[in-house]
Amino acid sequence: MTDVRKLIPAGIFGDGMILQRDKESRIFGKADGEITVTLEKDGKTEEYKTSAAGGKFVCPLGIHEAGTGYKLTVSSGTESVTYEDVCFGDVYYLSGQSNMELPVYRTLDVTEDEVKASDYPYVRQYLLTPDYRLDPAKEANVPDAPWTKACGKELMDFSAVGFFAAKRLYDKTKIPVGLVHAAQGGASIEAWMPLDLLDGFGNYREEAKPFMGDGKVQEFLKNQDITQAAWVDALGDDLGKGFEDKIPENASEIEVPFIRNTSDGDVFFGSVWLYREFELEEGDIKGDEAFLYLGEMVDSDITFINGKEVGTTGYCYPPRKYPFDAKVLKPGKNLIAVRLLVEHGCGAFLPEHQYYVSTGNKKIDLTGKWQYKIGTRTDIEKDRFFMAQWIPSALFQSSVLPVKDIALKGIWWYQGESNANDPRRYDEKFKAMVLKFREVFNDDLPVICTVMADFDDPSNGKNGDIATGFPDDGLTIQDGWKTVQEMQLNAPEMVPLCASVSAKDLSEPFELHPQNKSILGARFAEKAMLWI
Repeated sequence: MTDVRKLIPAGIFGDGMILQRDKESRIFGKADGEITVTLEKDGKTEEYKTSAAGGKFVCPLGIHEAGTGYKLTVSSGTESVTYEDVCFGDVYYLSGQSNMELPVYRTLDVTEDEVKASDYPYVRQYLLTPDYRLDPAKEANVPDAPWTKACGKELMDFSAVGFFAAKRLYDKTKIPVGLVHAAQGGASIEAWMPLDLLDGFGNYREEAKPFMGDGKVQEFLKNQDITQAAWVDALGDDLGKGFEDKIPENASEIEVPFIRNTSDGDVFFGSVWLYREFELEEGDIKGDEAFLYLGEMVDSDITFINGKEVGTTGYCYPPRKYPFDAKVLKPGKNLIAVRLLVEHGCGAFLPEHQYYVSTGNKKIDLTGKWQYKIGTRTDIEKDRFFMAQWIPSALFQSSVLPVKDIALKGIWWYQGESNANDPRRYDEKFKAMVLKFREVFNDDLPVICTVMADFDDPSNGKNGDIATGFPDDGLTIQDGWKTVQEMQLNAPEMVPLCASVSAKDLSEPFELHPQNKSILGARFAEKAMLWI
């Protein structure tokens, strides 16, 4: 159905929104004619007016101290939109890649008690999912998304870094904290920079050129999904063939956790079935829900217990946490069967993670002896997934420019993993990007830069083989990774009004996404207090 409205405030505005205190906030969007914005609180009304130009409007609201409980109404002609529970507080723009994006629920192994005790209705998040538009003539939309509160189930989807920092800021100041969460997993620093700025660092226009037409990014991603699915479908011969509910004859032993070696030339692509039996007695099963934790795998999996699927994960990084119906279990022998897809030659049940099944009255450790059998082998590696957030300028065009008229307190940055393979001039790019952000937002915003956590890539070919497991010779951090870390540590020397916080000590071996985001959030909050 065609939207016939003429007044459409940008999607970032909604019930529960937080606007920046002590600076001139602005309401913007699409409209024709005269615009009136009213603010109401405690029986008092303020009114602000502007005129739309070229179908767009930006209405300044003046400067307000921190406060809660406002009602804001935007009117044009006979149309109006009203937002309740509006606050003025401190608003931070969260940018970078997956370690900034990582949600609270992915940290519960180490933060569960803290999260359960958390109830912060005045810490709120707006999730800015990019509407990818690279053609400057086609303006990206600001997505319609709610402002969620750091309470109950809504808290689980907050940026973990953002929340654990914001809760500490609120504890100290009692000022509402808003998080504009724009980070995108896998994003390169070049994606956050405009093309004219990137011209000084190389020919990035050629990389972006194929995606410039309207809808080109979406078309490419759709075609890629088809190609990716075709590789998986080609391995489907071993599904539904009895591998799910019994251990095949001639299965071999394997020690879990393990990392399969790829350095000896025997590169494997395809599916591997892994099995573990465990015993239960009648009283071990309690309640309706049981829980399976299978650490972290490389790459994707489908997991069964007694022939029933209990969980699946489509890529290699998330921990496998699978709650399932306890009716799947039975007294006596039970069988876990995991169909692991090895997409790029390195298969793994990574060390330094938990492997167990909990049945209500019993928790069974699943490390140790398993069995495995090759399912389907192919000579073809799965195509490397290409993400839109790798395209130069993609996030600048789609996640920065569309919200250029919001007022902010500062910028929080956690990125670098995607640039570790080629760290050349990363520090110069970071400085140029920050200065451009300040220009776009028309404010000398302070920025906090994260020093990446240490990480040993399990696919680097220096780990154990499929039979003997993994080595104990410590982390092997690639040189490019260490170069980016050093540049991030020294960022305050390059950029005025910049601070660094370190996640370097927070990781476990082979852990790309450290869960201890609460400690990192405390470090963010300490630095942010410098500018409050």
